[in-house]
Amino acid sequence: MTDAVQPSEYDQVPYPCGGQEQTHPAHLATMAALFGLTPPPLATCRVLELGCGNGSNLIPMARALPQATFVGIDLSERQIRVGQSEVSALQIQNLDLRHQNILDFGKAEQPFDYIIAHGVYSWVPDPVRKRLLEICSRLLSSDGIAYLSYNTYPGWHLRNPIRDMMRFHTQHIADSKRRVAQAMAMVNFVASSIPSHLQVHRKNVETELTRLRELPADYLLHDDLAEINQPFYFHEFVTDAAAHGLQFLAEADFRAMQDSRLSAESRAMLRQLDDLHIMEQYRDFILNAAFRQTLLCHHDQPIDRRLHPALMEQFLASSPLRCKSATPNLTESVEEEFETNAITLSLSEPLVKAAVVIMKEHHPQALPFEVLFEAALVRSQTKQRALSDPRYLQDQRRELGELLLAGYGAGVLKLQLFQPTFCLVPGEYPQLDGFARLRIEANQEATTPLLDNIRFDEPFGRQLALLCNGRRSRSELVTEMTERVARGELPKELPEGPIPDPETLRNMVAERVTECLDRIARYALFVPNEKH
Repeated sequence: MTDAVQPSEYDQVPYPCGGQEQTHPAHLATMAALFGLTPPPLATCRVLELGCGNGSNLIPMARALPQATFVGIDLSERQIRVGQSEVSALQIQNLDLRHQNILDFGKAEQPFDYIIAHGVYSWVPDPVRKRLLEICSRLLSSDGIAYLSYNTYPGWHLRNPIRDMMRFHTQHIADSKRRVAQAMAMVNFVASSIPSHLQVHRKNVETELTRLRELPADYLLHDDLAEINQPFYFHEFVTDAAAHGLQFLAEADFRAMQDSRLSAESRAMLRQLDDLHIMEQYRDFILNAAFRQTLLCHHDQPIDRRLHPALMEQFLASSPLRCKSATPNLTESVEEEFETNAITLSLSEPLVKAAVVIMKEHHPQALPFEVLFEAALVRSQTKQRALSDPRYLQDQRRELGELLLAGYGAGVLKLQLFQPTFCLVPGEYPQLDGFARLRIEANQEATTPLLDNIRFDEPFGRQLALLCNGRRSRSELVTEMTERVARGELPKELPEGPIPDPETLRNMVAERVTECLDRIARYALFVPNEKH
């Protein structure tokens, strides 16, 4: 969102940067394929990010797709310098980070297959918004996908009064830290001062206060306190996009397009509508939507919105769903419960249960449909029947396809056409991802190849991660960490009372090393090591 203000503001207090999983070209391609399009090949694609900050989002992409081309521009010279330094340190040859204004971009550029503008559209002046859509219209390849996020009404109708009071109270405060502190103080004051008879007003302010308390100070400064923060109704956005020859493909968050949060009556009413845009707008009205992440494509692309299980066979799938039972019955048609993020599913079909258990065992690694299907047949002990009964085999494929489609809509599993390479098992000589090493050494969040953002605040885990250079064996890692604990460098690792004898201490540290290595591996932060 850096074209909204003078560069000095973003140079003084950089906007928080990190990976945005939903913007990865592999995810955009997945959504295109889900709706019947043929997305540009990922291996050699061209990707543009407008408002790229320090390149945290693009660097893992460029490392995962070395034959693709990536360009990022941002108005903050400080942010671009940081990103360029990291690109140089990592010897990335296919990523070009530029200090440039969106208004000046595009005069001599070749088309891009995927265009990303996260946190830009609502936070820039109208001429820049128009230019952004012009870039998407003119520079997006014929079958390309553009991602734009923006704040939306009606949700921001409730947030704007709080934003207005914060900006009014801090209008003469120049210091950024003091401005944020006083903005929060103002909302606290108002929340505690509203008379009891104004219950609706009080509820709204308290809700916003809870939201604001969870935001980092730099985010609040550049979002809620920004000079420009212009929400739009969905119908306004798609109308402006259509004027530039672009059509609505989907939301980047597939779950946001589902009606599972609505009552059966509401779902039935929405499904009577024959206009997708009206249905999407009505859903925003019902859910009081405040933010969208919209995917656009050219108006002549033949979108097919008929979703069916067979589509799932082209994707890789992963899921963190965990079975509540330590010993689930995967061979009989009895119900087992699986849960993640406060969502619980009850499944009884043996192959489906087996598939969920297998995905959890490999998570976050994604498995191709055929690999998952074959493994689930074996685990559910249904392979022999499937080999001898073609109709049963097709029924089982459909069952798995229905699980993946429903699970994707519920947000409990991921589908993708591509996944970066990482090591799920640390191995004998674990090697930390190079970009993660740079970030951990700088005491910043590490952006993973999967575009998750992980902060290493725990001293033991942080020090261990930095020791994983691919040349130290697990035994050598245990030795080094044991010596550090014994020297008192990691006091929280020692139990209360007398210091354990050397052998006991080493065994204690070895358990911690194993635990931490496994956790880092599950973050997808270990890379293949040529040594082992």
